[in-house]
Amino acid sequence: MTDDPFPHDFGAKIHPSHHVHQRLFARNPEYVPFVACKFRRSSWFVNQPRWAFLLPDQDLFITTFESDKNLLGRETSTVVDRLAELEDIAQGAFVGDRFTYPDLDRRELVKEIDEGVKRQLAAKDLLNERGIDMPLYPTILGWEDWHFERCRELVEELGASVAFDATQYNSGRRLANHVETAEEVLDLDRIFVNGCNSPRRLRKLPKSVVACSGSWGIRKRTEDNSGNPQRENLPEVLEKRVDALNTWQSDLTNYL
Repeated sequence: MTDDPFPHDFGAKIHPSHHVHQRLFARNPEYVPFVACKFRRSSWFVNQPRWAFLLPDQDLFITTFESDKNLLGRETSTVVDRLAELEDIAQGAFVGDRFTYPDLDRRELVKEIDEGVKRQLAAKDLLNERGIDMPLYPTILGWEDWHFERCRELVEELGASVAFDATQYNSGRRLANHVETAEEVLDLDRIFVNGCNSPRRLRKLPKSVVACSGSWGIRKRTEDNSGNPQRENLPEVLEKRVDALNTWQSDLTNYL
């Protein structure tokens, strides 16, 4: 395992047993250098050889960016057990997602953010206790400066290369503002934005955002006239996203 396999450029959010994902993203490191697999689907990699989906120079990251029903009742030890099974298969994990929504009151938000921090630190301790060689990167929770302050211990303990979940955002400007706030409050080095692959939105994100992921929108944009996703259409679609990710667009309002 490399010393620091933090994701870069575009990564596919995969359902490894799905035939369309296998057609587009499997064994395709030139355009899909990493894939992100939700915890509930990661058992596929326990039961199948790695090469069935990934070539040696494609990285696999396990995430818990999942719907609430899949997070409820899941114990940290269960997550670590799975990471142990994937120690020689996956390159890292992001395991801190929690229920943080604008309609929660302050007390509920504090509870969920603190629980997410607690679980990530507990996962780190369990990995260390069991001698499992699996990089664990922080997942930053919230959207306001005081939310991010409550995540500071994560950055101090796990490092300043983090994940930020964008799947609930319907505004590119709001997403950019929140990512920038997290970057400024926590002095972040690198950010992986999960669930954002619109070129227009990617251009608005700060320079510290070095990786993004997606699936459904990519599939739709590779479809032929019959509505079937085609692998040969993938390079053009993904090159636009990677170019946008690496073309930082400053907000002119900062200078007005």
